[in-house]
Amino acid sequence: MFDSDDLSVVDFGAVSDEGLIDALRAAHGAAAAAQAAEVFAVRELYRRHRADSADPGPGGGEFAATEAAVALQVDEGTAGALIDIGLALEDSLPRTREAFAAGRIDLAKVRVIVDSTRAVAREVLEDLEPRLLEAAGRTNPVRLRQAARRWAARLDPLGTQRRRERRQEERDVRLRAVQDSMAVFDGLLPAPGAQTVAMRLREMSMQVCAADPRTMPQRRADALVALADGSGRLRCRCERGERCPKFGVPIERPRRALIQIGVPADTLLGIQDAPAFLAGYGPIDAALARMLAEHARFQVIPEQSDAEDSSSPEGAAQWRPAPRLEREVRAVDGICRFPGCAMPAAESELDHNHPFDHQRPARGGLTARTNSAVLCGRHHRLKTLADKEKLRWKVWRADLDRLQWTAPTGDIHTTVREGARYLFPCTDIGAPTAPYTGVHRSEPTETPLLDPPAALPDRPTAEDMAYPLNGYVVVHGQLRRIPPEDEIPDDRTEPARNRAH
Repeated sequence: MFDSDDLSVVDFGAVSDEGLIDALRAAHGAAAAAQAAEVFAVRELYRRHRADSADPGPGGGEFAATEAAVALQVDEGTAGALIDIGLALEDSLPRTREAFAAGRIDLAKVRVIVDSTRAVAREVLEDLEPRLLEAAGRTNPVRLRQAARRWAARLDPLGTQRRRERRQEERDVRLRAVQDSMAVFDGLLPAPGAQTVAMRLREMSMQVCAADPRTMPQRRADALVALADGSGRLRCRCERGERCPKFGVPIERPRRALIQIGVPADTLLGIQDAPAFLAGYGPIDAALARMLAEHARFQVIPEQSDAEDSSSPEGAAQWRPAPRLEREVRAVDGICRFPGCAMPAAESELDHNHPFDHQRPARGGLTARTNSAVLCGRHHRLKTLADKEKLRWKVWRADLDRLQWTAPTGDIHTTVREGARYLFPCTDIGAPTAPYTGVHRSEPTETPLLDPPAALPDRPTAEDMAYPLNGYVVVHGQLRRIPPEDEIPDDRTEPARNRAH
């Protein structure tokens, strides 16, 4: 094991693979502890500004973020977000504050916990915070956010709906200049709308042939421009003319892009308010799911046990799964089953956990629900190479729900069927139960209830890796006016010397 103080003198070339993993963990823990010190220091600076301010109103302490931003050479929005997180940790999350200070969780996971516990009643938080910390120790921020939102929605469904409705008022699209004559086109949209845009861009990216030289990110970027300029079609750049398989393909009539939502039957019927699952995003509240269902096409997915299987004996000996089996596996898996991957099942592939035997189909590796899982293209390739013993990864199915991966270093990672947690809430045995049923669920709150968006998988973002705060929305009223582009011009006509400061 490495001590973080020893890392600067380690000869990493002489360290074993297991030793390198230990060194990575030690370095990450040291970095997390340093992040905590930074958050606590800027929070204290803010408190001192507030105490010294002659103005008790919203302006008190406002420029603490300005001072910190200049000192750290970061933007004021980042400094304000650090202050906001520090205040939340001090006010209501003592266990998270302690774990952060010790370097057991980093800033990205702290942000998820802070975001997910806004305005949650203290009685609920007493049970929810330990669960979130336990989950933070075994998963990445994307999946932690999904679990946190699912649990918060289950504990306080009406609060989740209120947060979503208020958050929608902050929708926006912006253009930010970056170096080399480029710009970042950034938007904050309601999740179904964002998924509609994302899926439409993906569909347009498939309008060119395989010989098109552009990468998928480049195709999506060009598709966005084509969507805006009115052409509505991505032109192929293979330069093969009539030999291109996409040559002369007529432009189809515009249609709604496909988005997939998993929702329990009793939630759809209004019997309960369990959260639903929007593929590529995560949990959404029951009211929004029912609203979207008004124009949806339904597919019923049955819950099954280890002993049951939806494939016929004849179909199990076929390499390609039947449409019904494929639909069910995609629905219950929800996302790629590799540890930490959040690629939607609709954009992934079905894989045989135990490889299908093409020479003797009736023997092992059958095409059955108990031997199938969803993997994105990248991790499907990883598993295929591992099955051929070209990579030192190993994967086995512990039961119908759990898929276990052994890394080359021997570390074991377990993934579960994310979609099943939403379709069949009874399977979410790790979720906390609501110990508090008071009126806080329906009473208005003075603090704005806001949820920051989860980054869509495989969608590049302009994130500062030192400060993973892209899209963070400040909740504390003292800090919400920090970004200069959000400042409302003062149109009062009296001379400045007559105004109160």
